[in-house]
Amino acid sequence: MKKNYFLHTAILLVALVCGTVPVWSQTYKKISSIEELTDGKYVIANEKGEYAMNSTNDGKFYTHTSISPIDNEIINPDASIIWEIKTNNGSKTINNGTSYVYCAGEKNVPIKTWADNDNGFFWNFTVTSGVFTVQSVKTTTLYLKYNAQNPRFTTYKSGQQNLTLYKLEETGKSNPELTFSGITGDITKMLADGSYSSKATTKSDATIVYSSSNQEVATIDQQGTVTLLAGGTTVIKAEVAETATFDASFVEYTLKVTDPAALKTFVKVTNGAVTEGKYIIVYQASDDASSVIAMNTTNTKDYFDYTEINLSESKIVTDDESIMWNINMESDGHYSITNGNIYVAYNGSTATSGNNNAYADEEYASDRSGWDISYDNTEQVFMFKNAGVNARYLQFNANNNQYRFACYTGSQKHLTLYKQEDSRTAVEVTFNEIDGDQTLFFTKGFTYNSAATATPTRPITYSSSNQEVATISTEGVVTLVGAGTTVIKASTAADNTYQEGAAQYTLTVRNTSVALPYQIDFKTEGLGDWLTYTTEGTVEWESTNYGVQANGFNKGVGEAYLISPAVTALDIVLAFSSQKSFNGNDLQLFYSTDFDPSIMSQPSDASWTEITDMATWATSQETTESGNIELHDLTAPIRFAFKYTCEANEAARWTIVELSIAKGQPSGIEDVATNEMKVINGKGQVTIETAEAMPIAIYALTGAQVRQIELVEGTNIIELPAGIYLIGNKKVVVF
Repeated sequence: MKKNYFLHTAILLVALVCGTVPVWSQTYKKISSIEELTDGKYVIANEKGEYAMNSTNDGKFYTHTSISPIDNEIINPDASIIWEIKTNNGSKTINNGTSYVYCAGEKNVPIKTWADNDNGFFWNFTVTSGVFTVQSVKTTTLYLKYNAQNPRFTTYKSGQQNLTLYKLEETGKSNPELTFSGITGDITKMLADGSYSSKATTKSDATIVYSSSNQEVATIDQQGTVTLLAGGTTVIKAEVAETATFDASFVEYTLKVTDPAALKTFVKVTNGAVTEGKYIIVYQASDDASSVIAMNTTNTKDYFDYTEINLSESKIVTDDESIMWNINMESDGHYSITNGNIYVAYNGSTATSGNNNAYADEEYASDRSGWDISYDNTEQVFMFKNAGVNARYLQFNANNNQYRFACYTGSQKHLTLYKQEDSRTAVEVTFNEIDGDQTLFFTKGFTYNSAATATPTRPITYSSSNQEVATISTEGVVTLVGAGTTVIKASTAADNTYQEGAAQYTLTVRNTSVALPYQIDFKTEGLGDWLTYTTEGTVEWESTNYGVQANGFNKGVGEAYLISPAVTALDIVLAFSSQKSFNGNDLQLFYSTDFDPSIMSQPSDASWTEITDMATWATSQETTESGNIELHDLTAPIRFAFKYTCEANEAARWTIVELSIAKGQPSGIEDVATNEMKVINGKGQVTIETAEAMPIAIYALTGAQVRQIELVEGTNIIELPAGIYLIGNKKVVVF
């Protein structure tokens, strides 16, 4: 230690001459036996001595700091990697300040403050060849270890790296007992306070040296007077060098300086309205809570971290930009949630893949960072549903102290919004004749009145987010252009006197009918022009990456319809593919010639003919083709309907993967082509085997006749271009 003493003395002299602030060192030396493991301060590192465990905790693990021991010594480690190990009831506790290392399960070491009668705080140490094994007393199969592949310190059953310990070397010198007078922890000051005393006292014969880590926020002179300069944070430190009698030591605290000009006030949104602006997104345990948990910008590619913030008269008053989010409507009709260059996003391909990860994207993408926001009047919370995977919600996880904001399947806590308060006059915009989202069936040139009123009176500007679906005039008249979805918005501009006012709704325009041949791949095209109706319970048909699905698991008794757009032909061939998972009722298939969704609110308003038995249905998750379902001599446009039902304790998951509807051949041709005819697919040809000579017609899926042939008894080979054809009552593929 003599070489360190003379080195420290030289540094102090240079620092005093140059006016810089020295950082006095303490030496932590590697230990290799249990006898050396006495109560004291330690650096806890991986067995290779490359990384030390620091006090930053994400809720399940402690992060790491690179270290470079020299001759098995670490000089002047940062306070964040210094841990106190104490003996308690024969075992050890490990803490950094009030943060205790706690075993909550495998790969789960959360931040914990001390609690009596909880053996999750206790650890047993053993050592082999200088490497320490640290075993949980609460769960003896778990060990505190370092994961080199996914760098972190947490608990594992086996594998991973054990630990090395570096202990503060005893010098035999006295504790200088350095403390700040009247300051015991981090503090916050208003910029208007100007200055305050931060004088320290010590028994050391060394001079106390003061420093501020951010001198743009505050400075401190060598008499301990702090001068406040700007809003922000800085670390105020007092330190003394090692002397012949006393150890070196330092004390420090974080000073936050608040500039009143930077303070913003946010008020709780209670009317369910979301207009563009700056928000704080929080989980609030109850209406009378004194604090809330706010989502901040810290992101691990798994979730967004949180900041607990106090309420003041039921409002949030803060200058913390890291918890302020801009919520804006994008041109695709979805909301974005941004802070600087961060877009809140979800990247899972389905509700069940991609885990619960919430990402911080650098740019907007509708299928990742688009969100649909709705309001639950009963619970008075907002639901943030991902636009790309609509079974995923941005929520707060309050379970087992794993506090985080991530994307869940509705299983965690929905959110509360606080919007930045504005002293300007609020403007309320309401549509005169429109109440809520609208669904219309497309008629070319159809118009309706969507004019709005502003209170107080202000000029109104109208817009449609997708003008290929609908346009809106300066007077508020909407004109339908095509099928799709658009957001119709009426807004007033903000100025120095008035806030921005806005009202909007989503307009969905559907095709009333489609031309044949018609095909839809539900995996990639979603619901398309199909309609869904829930006639009992809460079960519904939903778009997924596997197809359109109905799943009544855990939803009680339910009934839901999936209804096609209208098609017109005298003869129709329907084909689809299905999948079934779990036990439950079979699907039913119907068609109707009189269902008109523009004037009927429920499928039961129309008459339906069941044709379930005409199809082949899946009995497992394997995709099953229905076969051709032929209907003849139709007299009106028809719609098909899949009817799903489930019981209270049993529910199958049905998936329709893809579907096609084509014009069929007249029933007379079908009579000629009997079931005794065998048709075989082929490359550039089809082979038809028949027991008797007969005439046969070959049709394209459009219904157009391609060939008229006289078959001979036996084998007939017919050359055709690649495509799909109808021969008799059979669908034939030529490749």
